[in-house]
Amino acid sequence: MKKPSVALYLVAAALLCLVCGSNASADIINLEDHSGPPDFASASALTLNYSTSSGPLTITGGTILTNTNFLPADHTSVYGTAYFGNGLSNSIVMTFTSPINNFFFDLLNGQIHDETFTVSDNLGNTQTFIIPPNTPLGVALVSFPTVGSVVTITTADPSWDFFIDNIGFNQATPGTATPEPGTMLLLGVGVFGLAAVKFMKR
Repeated sequence: MKKPSVALYLVAAALLCLVCGSNASADIINLEDHSGPPDFASASALTLNYSTSSGPLTITGGTILTNTNFLPADHTSVYGTAYFGNGLSNSIVMTFTSPINNFFFDLLNGQIHDETFTVSDNLGNTQTFIIPPNTPLGVALVSFPTVGSVVTITTADPSWDFFIDNIGFNQATPGTATPEPGTMLLLGVGVFGLAAVKFMKR
């Protein structure tokens, strides 16, 4: 009986890894499907709902502002909250129906001084970030390697004022290493190739 060739094993490995890669969930939400007033005085609390690869996502605690009057770092639609807003909270909460990983987003400080923010999930993972004042530099890409299903962004400042935008998860943070599906494909091809060579030497 003729033994299968190494090429056949490599093709099978590539197909298997591509199937695995296609199941890797990936989402980015830039909030441009919503619009709102330019300031909090004309806004009220708003719950956002999205369909994602990790199931439904609900965002609460803030409201949508578009081309906001007092936020030099961003003139698109952003989701934000402030102590003088109508029914707004000092926390923005994102609730998924299943756990996510590698959560990242733009965090914008609406204050005229440095502000400390805490990002946490429902499994006890917590990180703290200090964001510069409300200037064109008052925005930071925050990366939080959560494995939970509820992410909370908050500050202890009683005069809170902050925003989020460009929310992503289940993929590499922009500017970092190769995304997982590509790495898995290369690793899978290599492992199956070695196994095929060993089998044919028998």
